[in-house]
Amino acid sequence: MTDQASRLRAMARQQVPEATLFSSRVMAITSGKGGVGKTNVVAGLAMSLAQMGQRVAVLDADFGLANLDILLGLSPTHTLEHVLRGEKVLEEIILDGPMGIRVIPASSGIQELTRLDTSAELRLIQGLQRVSETTDWMLIDTAAGIHDSVIKLLLAAQEVLLVTTPEPTSLVDAYAMVKVIHLRDPQKPIWLLINNAQSEDEAEETIEQLQAATRRFLDRELKVLGMVPADACLLQSVREQRGVVERFPRSPSTLAFRQIADQLKKKVPLQKDGFASFWKQLSLGES
Repeated sequence: MTDQASRLRAMARQQVPEATLFSSRVMAITSGKGGVGKTNVVAGLAMSLAQMGQRVAVLDADFGLANLDILLGLSPTHTLEHVLRGEKVLEEIILDGPMGIRVIPASSGIQELTRLDTSAELRLIQGLQRVSETTDWMLIDTAAGIHDSVIKLLLAAQEVLLVTTPEPTSLVDAYAMVKVIHLRDPQKPIWLLINNAQSEDEAEETIEQLQAATRRFLDRELKVLGMVPADACLLQSVREQRGVVERFPRSPSTLAFRQIADQLKKKVPLQKDGFASFWKQLSLGES
């Protein structure tokens, strides 16, 4: 597997000069369970970063329930499935989304990103390399839960954004996610975001509960991004298949997304070679 991965990267580098590769900052957005609004967070963060002049690409890696395109009212003619089969190149399937973001659509039910044959891996890395040249951020919308394929993506990314809600079941699953990541990579930066909070007090209580557990049992502190409040405007934007940042620019959730994007933009991770490291870890990582 190591020799194969090395050959893939060597072949890919022949296509683009080394100095121009891998500019993207790679962040995986995940959750311990479904139904916490993770994809809304991905869309809100992507559009907020784009408003700040950042070039953003979003990879929909939830192959079980790919729905980012639906959330944004986009209608892909082709998806990653066609790229992996060799029927299209990546640039041909990328969708132009709101605020100038670019969306790489998945297709529900296709084989997992971490279980590709050699030719499919090569097509994917070459395509993502080309996208990375003109992208500041690559956000990865993972599936929910602690499946092996999800964990491998999280370990490959530079940093992880963990989305949870104040509900007890969501909180328990969020801790389980932190534990799995921590046991595999104790140094992996994990940002914590509380979504759909009814108040700042509720969000702070949720943060402290999770922090107390990670301090006691894992001896680590999570990086806190804050909260996105429960917002009727966000629900309305979902029904209209519009991003809330675009549809309701002054809504509470939009203001929260902008604040979160500003925090992330200012706090650059120590690791610079975002996509290079992402692909190296994805190719060599153990399931």
